[in-house]
Parts: sequence; structure tokens; C-alpha cells
Amino acid sequence: MIRSIRTTALSTLLLAVTGLTTAQQNVDIGLYQNNGMLEVKVRPESDFNGIFSSLVFTIRWDSNSGASLGAAIQDEDVTSYMGVDRSGNVREHGGSRYAVYAGFGMRAMSSSGVNWQAGQEYTILRIPVTGQGEFELVNDAYTADRQNNANYYVSLGGADRTGVIYKGLAPASEDGHVLIQPNPNNGRFTLSFTNTEKGDVTVEVINSIGQSVYNETVRDLEGSFKREMDLSTMGAGAYYVKLKRNGNTTSHKVIYR
Repeated sequence: MIRSIRTTALSTLLLAVTGLTTAQQNVDIGLYQNNGMLEVKVRPESDFNGIFSSLVFTIRWDSNSGASLGAAIQDEDVTSYMGVDRSGNVREHGGSRYAVYAGFGMRAMSSSGVNWQAGQEYTILRIPVTGQGEFELVNDAYTADRQNNANYYVSLGGADRTGVIYKGLAPASEDGHVLIQPNPNNGRFTLSFTNTEKGDVTVEVINSIGQSVYNETVRDLEGSFKREMDLSTMGAGAYYVKLKRNGNTTSHKVIYR
């Protein structure tokens, strides 16, 4: 009987420390852009205030974009329960750059007065961006390789609670509110943006081997631009929409599945 009471007490203590119950569910992750910063946000599926044990995620971008990421920034209340930083150097693979981030927690979030609520987003990390490019939170063949071990992963109280990447793509800047919808797509999508300064604008679509498959120049454009684009007669894969305007060129990735 004494042993049974001690076991029950220990189990109760562990639940209190970790914040885990049988109802505890997964944690999703998303990537956003805000004033020259990438923001990594997590979204728990249920309330939680225990130990956020570990976190791994990877950001990928085009090696040819010229964009780069600065040092990670975290709010003090976040570092109190989950300190995250880049794991090793930026790595090159298959025309892309990869930055892997990892973090570990040892204290219950409740000890810092932090209580996650189901369905709410919480910013875990901010990363300064220089240059133009599109950044993605990814699980791909590279991150899945056992030598890299960089797929998205979350552990709460030592238990795997990995959810989904619910928002994976974020531009380095909004750049005139360029929208490609939907993306990914079936080869058909809408391209729209705003040109705030009157001038010539060139829209070019390039495939993954650098061939131009669409080219259009709009003279003296000022205001909104919108086109229904159709790549359905071409092969599925990654394409890039290049916009030349006001002396600048930006590239925007399109995924045709």
C-alpha cells in the first residue's frame, strides 16, 4: 500500500512538472515576415505550461538569391524556457542554403508565468534578413537524411509532440505586396503586386534550369498589376517569377505540383 501511494504521488508530481496530460496534443510551426525580420511562431493544439523540452526546425532559401540571415533574436521570457540558436554553419545543398535551428528547455514554462493557450500563436524566434529572397520552413530529402537530422521536431515534457508546418513560405520583404496565389499550385496561379512608382515593369518566369518560359514588359505602370498565369502545359517543379522595376530585380518562388 505504501509503495502504491508513493508511486501515485510520484506520477502526480511528474505530471505537475511537465505539464503533460493524456489530452496534450501536438505543436505546429509557421514562418512569417515582419519589417525585415523572419518570425518563427509555434501554435499548440492544446493548453500547455510545462517543460518545452526540445525544438528543431530548418529554414531553406535559394543560393542564388544573395539573401542571408542574421543572428537569432529572442524575447527574454522565451529564453527563460526555450533558448534557440542556429546549429552549426549555413549549409549548401542542391542549389539551396539551409540553416538548422535547435533549442532545449529545462524549466517549466509556468515558472516564468507563461501559459500557452490552444490555437494561439507564440513567437519563438526572430531572424534579421538582408537581401531579397524567399525563405521556407522545410522537411525535405536533405533535412530527412540521418546525417543531417534536421526535420521539424517538438518535444514537450520529453514526449514527441511534433505537429505540422502550417505556414512554410515567407518572402524576405513584402516588396510591393507581391502575391502568388495559390502557391503551391497545379500550374495555374494569380500573380499580383503594386508598383508605387510609375515606370516600366518586366515580368519573367524562369524554370528550374534557367530557361525563360514567360516574359512581359508593362510600360509606365503605376498602381496594381494582376495576371492569371498558366504553366500547366509545362512540367511540374519549381519556377521563379522575376520582377524588374524601379531599378531593382526580385525573385519569387512558385511550386507547381
